[in-house]
Amino acid sequence: MKSVERACDGTGDGARDRECYRCDRDVAPSQLFRVDIEPPDALAREYRPSMRYCCPDCAAAINLSEFSDWMKTRPRRGVGSGDE
Repeated sequence: MKSVERACDGTGDGARDRECYRCDRDVAPSQLFRVDIEPPDALAREYRPSMRYCCPDCAAAINLSEFSDWMKTRPRRGVGSGDE
């Protein structure tokens, strides 16, 4: 199955709203944050990767912008960090 935007030239029905996993509000897909979670190797047997969608208000409530800024300043694992 393809989305309307991919199946046609973008005309027709717009993309349906999606629900924020935290507050259950319906939000346009273009306004949602995608939150990808991947457990560290030590916990990979107990937890599996997950992906959820979060509205801007909930993203602000869990301070994703500050976390994103912090992650950008850290060296990536395996890239010049000695973890290679």
